[in-house]
Amino acid sequence: TTSASGKTTATVLTGLVFAPRLHYFGRTDNLKSSALLPTLNIQFDSLHAYVSATSVFLSNPVQSLIYAGTVAETGYRFGNFNKFSGNIYLNKFFYNTTQLPQSALKEQAGINVSQHTKPINFSAALSAAFSGERTDFFSSVGINRIFKKQLKNAVLLITPTYVMNMGSQNFSTVQYKNNQGADVAVIEKNRSFKILDHEISVPVVYATKHVYLIATPSYIKPDSVVTIPAFPHLSEKAEKLFYVNFSALYTFKIKKK
Repeated sequence: TTSASGKTTATVLTGLVFAPRLHYFGRTDNLKSSALLPTLNIQFDSLHAYVSATSVFLSNPVQSLIYAGTVAETGYRFGNFNKFSGNIYLNKFFYNTTQLPQSALKEQAGINVSQHTKPINFSAALSAAFSGERTDFFSSVGINRIFKKQLKNAVLLITPTYVMNMGSQNFSTVQYKNNQGADVAVIEKNRSFKILDHEISVPVVYATKHVYLIATPSYIKPDSVVTIPAFPHLSEKAEKLFYVNFSALYTFKIKKK
């Protein structure tokens, strides 16, 4: 990037996230996996562009810290336009296993937008997810309220948040059709756009100049779960979840001499 002498050209954020329950809109795997996620984000300040990578190391009752894959992202951030901010992004998924709940996805592109008002902030998102065989579309709407307390050498942020996720849902139904006098079960594929889950979280952030310590208690209530009693292997596995993610992040700036 180009900048005047001494100006910040990039901001680096790196660290580790512990996720005790992996899910995809409340859909889970059979092993109730947790994950350790090392992450790196580089923001090119004058371009408002960024690149990031997050790796996933799975743990569950049958294996410990197995490398499952990496999510790479590039995007553009925009902000402070009539109290609007957000980002446009493109994700690429690199899998080392099929155990992740979203392991069918190959790429995803989307946009996130927030409107900052007093006292409530509003958010919305649109995305398209590509799995090779089909494209799914997702959207979300949310609200949050930021509570900020200035400490001696740090700041404490508490942000109660509600998000409702919606998306196209591919599912199978069983139709019994008469074939030469006998009823035969025929599996038919269908698609609809439905509410996928409701998420309530309360991120608590302790931030100093270079360090972010974050705890995020979350409650997930899945919706529109596909179940086929006669064919359980085609059904989605989902459940209400409560968990707390923990993050420890370090940030620093790269300046042009």
